[in-house]
Amino acid sequence: FQSIWWGDDGNCIVIADKLFRKEVLGRRGHLKIFQTESMRGFIQQLKLHGFCKMQRASFISAFIKELQALAAAGSALGKLLFYHNPFFKRDYPNLLGTCMRS
Repeated sequence: FQSIWWGDDGNCIVIADKLFRKEVLGRRGHLKIFQTESMRGFIQQLKLHGFCKMQRASFISAFIKELQALAAAGSALGKLLFYHNPFFKRDYPNLLGTCMRS
């Protein structure tokens, strides 16, 4: 998918709001991934699984800053959202078992 990716350090996910709605939440039939079709419902599910919204901080790389500039210019990406869960990290699949619904 082009609408969601790992942050630089692998400790957060970055979601391009507008594109994610179209590319992931807009899927129908056997291609559907999530039960919800709304971004609000998806964000609620993230929060139920221990994810917290992050503020854009100085750790964001130049690459992500470029994407932010594209989003601010009104591209197909939309607003960029950053979410973090201490047990959801790139290269640590053994932690996934602790990302349970609260």
